[in-house]
Amino acid sequence: MRWAVAGYGDVVTRRVLPALAESGEEVAYVWGRDAGRAARAAAAHGAATGGDDTDRLFAGVDAVYVATPVVAHVPLAARALGAGCHVLVEKPLAGALGGGAALVARARAARRCAGVAYYRRLGPAARWLASALRDGASHLRVDFRAPFDPGPEHPMRWRTDPAVAGGGVLADAGSHRLDLLLGALGRPSHVASRVDRRFPAGCERRARLTLAWASGVTAECCFAWAEGPLRDRFEARAAGGPAAGRSYVLDPLDAGAVPNPHLPLIADFVAAAGEGRAPVCPLAEAALVDEVIATALA
Repeated sequence: MRWAVAGYGDVVTRRVLPALAESGEEVAYVWGRDAGRAARAAAAHGAATGGDDTDRLFAGVDAVYVATPVVAHVPLAARALGAGCHVLVEKPLAGALGGGAALVARARAARRCAGVAYYRRLGPAARWLASALRDGASHLRVDFRAPFDPGPEHPMRWRTDPAVAGGGVLADAGSHRLDLLLGALGRPSHVASRVDRRFPAGCERRARLTLAWASGVTAECCFAWAEGPLRDRFEARAAGGPAAGRSYVLDPLDAGAVPNPHLPLIADFVAAAGEGRAPVCPLAEAALVDEVIATALA
């Protein structure tokens, strides 16, 4: 397929463009808000640049990868679908900004392959969680901490503004981990939250969530942008049955994952588009992650 990529950040240059190249996909354009930076990203990976013309982004391509700040995800994805393109969107789909449900309806009407880049569904973390739940685990703990405190001129400063990012640490790092839980367990019957330590623009540095499902499974989640050692840990414990009291630990979360998780993600998406099936994380399931984020931040 011929692709256009909207965005030029770290995830695009380190993962998306290399994965497309290694998969034998053709990148027709790389577009970004800063035409100069987009051109440099394109040149570094042997791609053309779309300049500052967004209309060119959708012309003569089969698929669009949207990796802009979150506020532009839904509008650009909607335009891509309207132009007849398949679309793969960076996470989260919209966070607390909304609009995901309307995009789901648009994708269905367009009959295009449309998904969100929750690549951990294809990796060892998802298999570990499924195995723990099959063994009777019913109490889950998720603990994430990483330093992130961008200054005024930092290119990732937009992640501290809820009007642009759709949330702070919860929408950014938390969305991946919430997707693992929701992908395995579905819609929770209960969501409670506490968020604090906000940036000046308003995004939360820390979010604590309690989730519960009708099946009796519960999850305690803590996501934080804070100084200290990196922590990314899942723990599951069985409360009853033959495995009562047994604990299952995945630490770090990405233990055993491939170096570039976008490789299997792109492979799945290309296959899904060719077979007329849904990708590993379709829009509707990504929109459920957004619902939980919005509820937690309300």
